[in-house]
Amino acid sequence: MPRIFHIAFPLTMLLLSIAFAACQPTPQRVTHLHQEQPVDSALLAQMQFNTRMASEADKACLAIVKEDTLQYTLDDFGFWYTKTIKAPTDTLQKGQEVNAHICISEINGDLTLDTKIPVVVGAGDLPTAINRALKLMCVGEQMRIISPWYAAYGIEGTNSIKPYSNLIILLTIEQ
Repeated sequence: MPRIFHIAFPLTMLLLSIAFAACQPTPQRVTHLHQEQPVDSALLAQMQFNTRMASEADKACLAIVKEDTLQYTLDDFGFWYTKTIKAPTDTLQKGQEVNAHICISEINGDLTLDTKIPVVVGAGDLPTAINRALKLMCVGEQMRIISPWYAAYGIEGTNSIKPYSNLIILLTIEQ
């Protein structure tokens, strides 16, 4: 079985379980196995759909990585990354403010976002893939990230990024 399945699928299931638990309006009461529990069929259907979408996203991202000539590393959160420009300086520190150039495309190549913004390392205000990548970078470096939707902009997307979008992110820390 591919390595990505062993890592990404359990992680996806864990994230979906956490999301499911967070959506419960009242605390769950303890019941015994012989008692019937009501099931929210709409929520269950959404969880099953998201699980299928996550599995498809993992396959699509892995296909991009396999086709590329660059060597990628799989992050624990299910996205792939590689440094395309390396710098011999120290890695960024939590709380450090830097200027980032973020260029985002869908995996089919359609450009969806190209922006230069100041970011604070570790602030958590960017998608998981970008937040985690920042912690691995130095000023002057560039990283290419292949991210499934669940480590990027999720099920909601943004004004310019569609929901469930698997993305190629080119992240550059400018001097």
